[in-house]
Parts: sequence; C-alpha cells; structure tokens
Amino acid sequence: MTQNFMEIRMEICSCFVRKHEYWKNRGKNWIARITGLDEKYGYRREFLETTRIGREKVFFLKDFSTGEIYEIASIHKNSSSSLKGVKDTFVCTEISKTHIVLEFLPKEYVLERFSSQVNVTASLVQ
Repeated sequence: MTQNFMEIRMEICSCFVRKHEYWKNRGKNWIARITGLDEKYGYRREFLETTRIGREKVFFLKDFSTGEIYEIASIHKNSSSSLKGVKDTFVCTEISKTHIVLEFLPKEYVLERFSSQVNVTASLVQ
C-alpha cells in the first residue's frame, strides 16, 4: 500500500459527508476511527457507518471529530488477482460548513499517540 494524498477534503451535504476520490468504485473501501492499538490487528478501530443517497455512498457528519485519527482505505484486486490499493492514517484538522479536512498522519505518530495503551510493535501496524 502506498500513501497518495497529504490532505483529503470531503464535501459536506446537510448531515452527510461525500466520499473522496481516494476511493475506487470497486473493492473494499472504509473509513475507521482509530481508538487505540491492538496486538492482533495493529489498530483498534470503529468503522464508520455509511448510507446511500440515491446511488452514492455517504458517511454521517456526526461521526467525524476534529483531532480524531482515521484510517482510510481503498483496496481492490487487479487483473492478476493480487491486492492493490491505498490505506493510510489521517487526523481530522477542520470541520467547516462545507468540508471536512483530513491531513496525512504517519503511522509513527499514531503509534506514539496510543503507545501507553498496549504493547504493540510498529511491525504489527501495516
């Protein structure tokens, strides 16, 4: 997986947040709030709920908070059946009337923030 965006801006429509171009239309896509570290999975996560407005998948605005850390992923299989995509961590830096702004946060900072909770090595968080 590679990091593609230093900042993600997602549009707010009423009480919903539209997905970003980061996502591919096929495959597994998610946004999860990182709540700590986990010895088995690397991060302890709360996956954000989605709903549909017409054919578009959206998130609920109430699930985003400034200062919270999120994992955003878009993973799919390519023509050779190997997994391809992106999965990165971001911190929510702004919630305005029109946009949510998420800034890339290196995994080292995530580990540092939650390091006192669980004894998890950096190699687990991939």
